[in-house]
Amino acid sequence: MAAPLEGIHVLDLSWVMVGPSSGRYLADMGADVIKVESSKRIDPVRTLGPFKDGKMGPERSVSYHNLNAGKRCIAIDIRRPEGREIVLRLAQWADVVLESFTPGVLETLHLGYSDLKQRNDRIIMASTSLLGQTGPYAKGTSGVGTMGAAMSGATYQIGWADREPTGPWGPWTDAVTPRFIVASILAALHRRSRTGEGCYIDVAQAEAGIQFMMPAYYEYAANGTIPERHGIAGSPLQAPQGVYPCSGEDRWIAIDASDPGHWDALRVLIGGKLRDAKFDTIIGRLRHRAELEEPIAGWTHEQEAEAIEHRLQAAGVPAHVVSGGGDLARDADLLEAGHLNKIDDPVFGQAVIEGPRFSLARTCLSATRRGPRIGEHTKEVLAAVLGMPETEIAQLGESGVLV
Repeated sequence: MAAPLEGIHVLDLSWVMVGPSSGRYLADMGADVIKVESSKRIDPVRTLGPFKDGKMGPERSVSYHNLNAGKRCIAIDIRRPEGREIVLRLAQWADVVLESFTPGVLETLHLGYSDLKQRNDRIIMASTSLLGQTGPYAKGTSGVGTMGAAMSGATYQIGWADREPTGPWGPWTDAVTPRFIVASILAALHRRSRTGEGCYIDVAQAEAGIQFMMPAYYEYAANGTIPERHGIAGSPLQAPQGVYPCSGEDRWIAIDASDPGHWDALRVLIGGKLRDAKFDTIIGRLRHRAELEEPIAGWTHEQEAEAIEHRLQAAGVPAHVVSGGGDLARDADLLEAGHLNKIDDPVFGQAVIEGPRFSLARTCLSATRRGPRIGEHTKEVLAAVLGMPETEIAQLGESGVLV
């Protein structure tokens, strides 16, 4: 049974996380994804780790494998005219091109959408940057998802009221934006199947992040007030809702019993002070939130997180352990779904990375394969895809184009 994107060719000029992650989705769906890299300027994620067995090296980053699983990789210097010509020829082969350079960089290299379209008018090109390709601040603005989180407003909203903002962990919009990019590419492929026309897709990381922060904007638009950080994990309009301590070191349980039925179930389970009539309504629970939280935290603090999770869920109360990396590695549902897959790498041996993030009932997805080494498939791609003779490939290697 064919994978849904079998026969689709993708040229991946992106690096770090947002673009490569988008390409990984397409590879999972069966697309042939060729990543362009260079040993002179490697993908920065190769330097970020985590590194297998704690040994640093550009071919030992498990993050790189997770973001680039299933792809092929060619190593060329795109600043050289011969390297640019290889990209242009690959654009003739490609259905989709991904890129995440600072706006304007590819145009200076004559590898922008207009240049690629001259070679292939059916090409679909997706660019991702912090602020998009147009606008007063877009050109020349570079950075990663940490800046995207700040620009979207997410950084301001997360933290304690009396401390500096902390924001979401890591380069947040790098993780958020691929969901928008992949959906846009699939829509563009569908449109092309009807019209025969390619298109250009401009995705701004900050705008992707703003989609999750619109309540803060609406609060200002409607009432002229800026929502402030409140520290608690739950909503200030729902109670009880939040994260509560459990026994053991740094163990927590997330509980949402704000719905009347869920609240009744939690109340029966814990009893004690929660029986007080002032907690009967949501208004009462919000007015006396501190008094409400204390007995819940006291009850959870004496028990193991997993045990509380099972007890609460059995009673119909939404709850889950606040998972760390070890919890995810042992999670029965993730294991059953095949989300965690072993790969075998010739450099460091075995490691575990994510499999496809979804399954399809009527078609299969590609088997999870390790990420490529730098330039691992250069000769293969130049020969099989572009039809270059061995002598020409050798000349390009000797002249420093294939690096």
